[in-house]
Amino acid sequence: MQIHIVSKGIDVSAALSQRINDRLEEMMDKYIHRDGEAHISISKEGPGFNTSISVHLPSGATMAAHGNAKDAYGASDEALEHLEKRLRRYKRRLSDHRAEDKAEALAMYVLQNPVEGDDDGTDNHPPAEPMVISEQKSEIRTMTVSMASLELGLTDASAVMFRNAAHGGLNVVFKRADGNVGWIDPQR
Repeated sequence: MQIHIVSKGIDVSAALSQRINDRLEEMMDKYIHRDGEAHISISKEGPGFNTSISVHLPSGATMAAHGNAKDAYGASDEALEHLEKRLRRYKRRLSDHRAEDKAEALAMYVLQNPVEGDDDGTDNHPPAEPMVISEQKSEIRTMTVSMASLELGLTDASAVMFRNAAHGGLNVVFKRADGNVGWIDPQR
């Protein structure tokens, strides 16, 4: 497995690097059984430390995990625990033979536009000029709705845009405020 550890503003000890490498190798052997690629960023932020881990799996899926603690070891352990939980869920969902039924159940949600005002007269319009917080360039992959919702659950992203394998159109799955998954399939 290729593991890249980047530190921002601190020196990462050999012991911490070895601890992260060993734990990642152990997780990949336990859940995936194939090599992948991992990028770890450790930085000092205010009074504590922040660790971000991004793992690119051989299947093409990407998982991300973050950890914050007062020391670098604690932040790394927290991020690794989150990643292990996601890997365990990923393995369980891949072995779930009812994926087709779940995709059909997901298609039954009726979505409402969160910008539309309610009948109580409150104004729920977005600000005139929203602030751009982050821009990301990424490949738009072709996948099913169930695969996209699986990837959404494995990352910290709030939405996943994909090309629907059924008809080739652009679709979006996103995390709703109530904890469910929403699916946008624009009409052609």
